[in-house]
Amino acid sequence: MSAAKSAKALLALLKLRRVQQEQAKVDLATANAVLRNENKRAARVQRDLGEAHLSDETMAAWTAAVARRSALVADLDATRALVARAEVDLGEKQAAWARARRAERSLERVVERHELAQEQAALAADQKALDDRTVAEFAARARRRAEVEGDTP
Repeated sequence: MSAAKSAKALLALLKLRRVQQEQAKVDLATANAVLRNENKRAARVQRDLGEAHLSDETMAAWTAAVARRSALVADLDATRALVARAEVDLGEKQAAWARARRAERSLERVVERHELAQEQAALAADQKALDDRTVAEFAARARRRAEVEGDTP
């Protein structure tokens, strides 16, 4: 595979890794938002649960208060389960993002080394061309000097 094709392939792979890393970043941000929302909901339910107190006014009010408290406890349990799931999901998204970032960075380093090698090869070629030109100029001067000295006794 030629250097140009390998460079093109590396750049294409780097672009893919960057897209994967960006997707993982979006997934991570989404998981963070879900976790924040579930934590807010859990706090709201906890606050509502604390405000629900039994009333001595009537048995119906007492029954309603018990039912409300029971529903709030069930809601709190559900939101805690959702928070736990969101935390697990967040951990998975963070790990996926870290893997994608490592893959992208590894490829970036390969591309950087490849570009450096190409630059060094170009500099070496330029130096060789300069050296060849210098040698050719010295040889031409030596021939002219020899011709001039050969013509004069």
